[in-house]
Amino acid sequence: MSQTIIEVRNLSFSYEKHLILESINLKVEKGDFLALIGPNGGGKTTLIKCVLGFLKPFRGEIFLWGKTIKSFKDWYKIGYVPQRAGDLVDHLTPLSVKDFLLLPFKWYKNTFNPMLMDELVEKFGIKNILHKKLGELSYGQLQRAYIVRALILNPELLILDEPSVGLDFFTQEIFYETLGEIHKKGLTIVLVTHETWLLTKWVNKVACINQKLYFHGDHESFCEVAKKLEFFPEYHKIEHTHW
Repeated sequence: MSQTIIEVRNLSFSYEKHLILESINLKVEKGDFLALIGPNGGGKTTLIKCVLGFLKPFRGEIFLWGKTIKSFKDWYKIGYVPQRAGDLVDHLTPLSVKDFLLLPFKWYKNTFNPMLMDELVEKFGIKNILHKKLGELSYGQLQRAYIVRALILNPELLILDEPSVGLDFFTQEIFYETLGEIHKKGLTIVLVTHETWLLTKWVNKVACINQKLYFHGDHESFCEVAKKLEFFPEYHKIEHTHW
């Protein structure tokens, strides 16, 4: 019997009087690789922020590993890369890249694995900048550092919000290849993305949101119905049709 990692029940959220999410019901099971897709402004990032407890919906419930957000304490189980993570760094911080990567181990129960760190910094091309201050990095380097920091925790659930924005094509390929490898080892992944053409080999579930949940199911079934979702621009429909 599969274990439910995330359960969203009848969730609705609004900013002031503007409805962003309406009656969302969604489950993420252990071992899922879920692509969360939909048009800009459709509520994808808002849903992720609700799941992580950053925002509070005006209606509905969220459960993590069967516990409500309010009672959930095991945040060390979750790795998270926020949208445009590189923009969030204080460029005046004295932290080096290495200090930045190791910081979460001071907060959480995760066990530091130096071999995993060596593998990830090599794979994402930041091995030679570990000594640099965060403020000295380019946007792409900062984005890669955030990704490595999420993966180095060896989490049970990885949530990524448009993580490949700012990465060159070669690094994107390495990134998704790495996600696929760690997913095969049992990691549950939720990925907000527009890079749908890169996900064919790895994603097994798709959730499509535009204020409401229009689809939630397996990858193959989504290919059958994508062209019927009229809120997608034409090029996006074609893209999904060829998954």
